[in-house]
Amino acid sequence: MIKKINLKLIILSVLSLCVVAALGFGSYVLYHIIPSGFQSRHAEGPKVLTELLQMAEQSKPFNPDPYIASTYRPDNPLYQPVLEIQRHRWDIAEKLLKPLVEKGNADAMFWLGDITYGSGLYSAGPAAKLFQQSAESGNPYAALRLDIDNSDCQRFMSGYCNEKWGKLGRKILKQRAENGDVKAAYYLLKLDIDVYSDSAEVHQKLEQLVTENAKQHYYQPLMNLVRTYLWHIIYCPYLDKDTPVSEQEKRLAIKILTLAVNNNFPLAAATIYDKKNTLSADYTDKVIAHYEKIGLGYYMCWDYLFSKGKKTRNNIIKVASCAITSGSLSYRNHNLSSFEMDLEDESLDALSEDELSQARALSKERINEMTPVIYIDEMNPASP
Repeated sequence: MIKKINLKLIILSVLSLCVVAALGFGSYVLYHIIPSGFQSRHAEGPKVLTELLQMAEQSKPFNPDPYIASTYRPDNPLYQPVLEIQRHRWDIAEKLLKPLVEKGNADAMFWLGDITYGSGLYSAGPAAKLFQQSAESGNPYAALRLDIDNSDCQRFMSGYCNEKWGKLGRKILKQRAENGDVKAAYYLLKLDIDVYSDSAEVHQKLEQLVTENAKQHYYQPLMNLVRTYLWHIIYCPYLDKDTPVSEQEKRLAIKILTLAVNNNFPLAAATIYDKKNTLSADYTDKVIAHYEKIGLGYYMCWDYLFSKGKKTRNNIIKVASCAITSGSLSYRNHNLSSFEMDLEDESLDALSEDELSQARALSKERINEMTPVIYIDEMNPASP
């Protein structure tokens, strides 16, 4: 009789646990599937960005100030070292940053820490110390790199991660935001967004901060938001993640991005080029010609003039010059050899010595005329 009672109790206990687990799992699923107010607002698409759409309509190609959207201008001592980081020439950047670090430049400490981080087996300690120095000198983004919740910190600098750094980073961002720094206000909001539980008002606040940053020609927030519209990532309702983006949404998103393109922001140019079927051929021609001076990548040059363009010898020389330029300015020096393989695959004549000479001369001319824009910053550093 005792054994039977114990068996019943065990069965009841197991069933109770199963019910609790099922309820918990069901609640979890519903929490992620039922759109929050934030997600419902986002699902309305880029049409809600009315002020940005109006600003885009009023903008014209191209802002005469080539550095209007650049993180640093040429007269800033950080311009050249950060440009070299953007080009992945960290060896040059390190030499330029060290004297600035010795003078106590907090931002230089951040950037030197950034390129030191993950660069080798024993880089964690030196990188963390640089981030600590930078944070103690007032850089909130350096402090956030050492936050206990930062996955990058946990990956290589776990022994240095501490919640005190996250608190310090937030404190400095809050102080800056209260003093009118809309970039700080944007990243402070981003730190706290929970798409599954936040309200539509939070999304509207995000829209407002994206707009205010765009007015100051800081376009990373705009890029981040438009990407979520173009590829249905992060913010969209769970059930919409695999649904295709409508053509109307694509056109509105690209239209908004022309605001950044017309104000010389290279990342926006690369994005709209990938969606260039929504743009006029005339505008695309203007973008390619203009962006040769402020930061045209080899891919755009190759794709526009060779892959999708006419394979004339004149265009082939231009693409070769783009390859030579990219090899001269960045650590990627294989583009010319890769292009020569493309010519062979297309059964086209290899570059003659005279054509290579023309390409080198064109590359030299292009480099002399360039006004490079820096598009990376502390919250959007260059990828390894």
